[in-house]
Amino acid sequence: MKPRNKKQQEILALSGQLRPLTPSQKKWALNYTISHYGFRLKSGMCTCMKCGHEWMEKSIGKHICPKCGSILEIKDTKQRVIRDKSYFNVITTMGGYQVVRMFLMIVEMRKGMKANPAFLEIGQYWIDDKGRTTVVGLQRTLGHYVDTFAFGSPLEIRHDNDAFHFIAGEWVYPKVNVTDTIKRNGFKTSTYYIHPVTLFQQLLTNPYAETLIKSNDIEMLKHLCLYPEDVNKYWDSIKIAKRAGYKFKDIGMWFDYIKMLENMDKDLKSPSLIAPKDLKTAHDIYVEKVNRKRAKERMLADRKRAEEDKAKFEELKGRYIGLSMTDGKINLHTLDSVAEYFEQGESQHICVGTSKYYLKAETLVFTATMGGKTIATVEISLNDYSILQCRAFANDICKYAEEIADIINANKKLIADRKRA
Repeated sequence: MKPRNKKQQEILALSGQLRPLTPSQKKWALNYTISHYGFRLKSGMCTCMKCGHEWMEKSIGKHICPKCGSILEIKDTKQRVIRDKSYFNVITTMGGYQVVRMFLMIVEMRKGMKANPAFLEIGQYWIDDKGRTTVVGLQRTLGHYVDTFAFGSPLEIRHDNDAFHFIAGEWVYPKVNVTDTIKRNGFKTSTYYIHPVTLFQQLLTNPYAETLIKSNDIEMLKHLCLYPEDVNKYWDSIKIAKRAGYKFKDIGMWFDYIKMLENMDKDLKSPSLIAPKDLKTAHDIYVEKVNRKRAKERMLADRKRAEEDKAKFEELKGRYIGLSMTDGKINLHTLDSVAEYFEQGESQHICVGTSKYYLKAETLVFTATMGGKTIATVEISLNDYSILQCRAFANDICKYAEEIADIINANKKLIADRKRA
């Protein structure tokens, strides 16, 4: 699209002044950004598909071409042509901007001939001293593939998109030129396999990135470029841990651990907590703690929602409230509120509360006690008064099931009278 402001006009003009790829840049791209093969016939005659050299090679595995020195993967095939492509980036400066230039290399290698790749500039990221980006690139075409471009279109101002962002994260030519500001902020010679556009933006806008690269804490810098909110939020904890001599060996696990400490309202400035001697053990301990907390929170939420069912419970079970029976040894008593269902569930480790037994219209639940101790939770049918379930602690089998059944059978009329009330 046409430039809409003076900045875009300036960038488009500067883009036209960029120099073409040098022979050394082209050679590097051919040598390092694609795989190289040696095609071998049954006779053992092997051909380097990069330089065209032929020689006898009987052994298997990878080999070095005797002529060009390339490491080749040997393939036994009669194939004579191989086509490949790669994207790579050249990082340079122009007019005070940091520029990431994106190139496509297409190469067709024919047996017995030296490879002669073609190069095409796909686009450029122009980054100003405040980390703002402008994209100059080819027009993309419609289709299922990300990297589809109209190769005949001019390099113009374009909207940033996934294709340009993906390509800018591919191979980077090792000789990198950066602006004085980025150099001052700690950049030396390598992008450390970090997306260069993201890295330069962080170095220009985030003082934490500058601190990390100057202290050579590259793994934390990588995490910052991927998840800047993590490092920004927990920077104080990071500093305290580093001052305590903590070595961040598994940064992803450490951030998970810190977030769990926060979830449990722990002190994120305590060196003994945030710099554990055994991160995995500490992490696993807090996984259990957080899981228990979440289970409790879910239970409380269930109970709160259950209280909203109070009116429905009273409509279904109100006539049975206070119903009790005994044989002189075992006492049965109805659960008379929603809260009692949850209390029974928690104390007996059963799901009578969480599974909303208090809203089951055709059943009635009793607690069975003996000597003041709960021995079972009993669910009966209100249709024929048969026992549907008789569960001891943690859903175990109740050894008093027959005595409880006798009590229920002896008091069917009592239950029936309540049902008709």
